Amino acid sequence: MKKTSPCFVAALFVLLPVGQINLFAQTVEKARTGHPLVCAIKTVGSDIAYVFTAPLRMTTRGGVKLLALSALTTGFVFRADDKIDEELAREGYEFSSQPFRQFAKLGQVYDDIKPVNFAIGLTATTFVSGLALRDKKLLQTSRLLVETVVLTQLFTSWSKGIFGRARPYVNHGPRDFNFFKFDKSEDFKSMPSGHVSSAFALMTVIAKQYDRWYVEIPTYTFAVSVAFQRMTTRNHWASDTIVGSALGYWVGSTLVKKQRQPSKSPALNFYPAGNRLGIVMQF
Repeated sequence: MKKTSPCFVAALFVLLPVGQINLFAQTVEKARTGHPLVCAIKTVGSDIAYVFTAPLRMTTRGGVKLLALSALTTGFVFRADDKIDEELAREGYEFSSQPFRQFAKLGQVYDDIKPVNFAIGLTATTFVSGLALRDKKLLQTSRLLVETVVLTQLFTSWSKGIFGRARPYVNHGPRDFNFFKFDKSEDFKSMPSGHVSSAFALMTVIAKQYDRWYVEIPTYTFAVSVAFQRMTTRNHWASDTIVGSALGYWVGSTLVKKQRQPSKSPALNFYPAGNRLGIVMQF
């Protein structure tokens, strides 16, 4: 796994007298660590830039996935959204929808707590646990959670304004889009679902940081339950949750992937220590 900051180095001592070891070590340590805030800003800035430039690195396989997602979303908008809304949420729902409505009760917990509070609680838990256990991966995960949910909500807010889609409870139908409707009304901010995008973003980070089936199954199950909750309460169409889940998953997996990439090349820096010279290799 790639380290979370550039502050990990190895030093090669060049003709260093024993009496100057302490002086040189202090110099290297200062160069190695720098100011923690500066290291943090550089790391976060690098992560944000990586996500924003990710579309420029899209492979053919990624393009095919994007086209498939677009086709699926379009199909739901024109063929399935209104039927699913009627089945899951409107009065007189059929017996077949009962299991889905029961499953949505798990997602109701997320809505009751509120996404922001849930994100803060989850991040605080991983951060405090990381400090207590001296676990660098937990500390890294807490940072990724913050970055992921902030970036996801940023993309979600922009998309809501761009699409300007009417929510189900407005009763304008699933094909009422008012493009570039950037206003304060929540009635036309249906696509994508912010609850779903944030839930998938958070759960994707956890699932990919701790890549085990017993972590993946409960985390993604919880995220899917949030999608059903948003549909059964008529806050979102099914296609809104598809786009929201894809957005959250993309941001979360992109950031985790970035952390796993090895450094492309080592960097050599020369640091004086008294009348001797040291070489610090950063990798």
